[in-house]
Amino acid sequence: MKRKRTAFDVPDMTCSGCVKRVQTVLGRLDGVRSASADLEEKTATVRYDADRTSPDAILGAIEKAGYSPTHS
Repeated sequence: MKRKRTAFDVPDMTCSGCVKRVQTVLGRLDGVRSASADLEEKTATVRYDADRTSPDAILGAIEKAGYSPTHS
């Protein structure tokens, strides 16, 4: 198991509901061990198993939730 940590800028998070949505979507991804989103910093930080998911998959999940993330 390769544990990794990565962060994404999510500039279009505008409220606590956005934070909850991003965290929920990321928490459902296979291989994600933890996910947190910060409204003030407009970032999402993810700890994950690199054997089960990838930064591209995480980015895609955030996009599918309706946001425009970029890899930090």
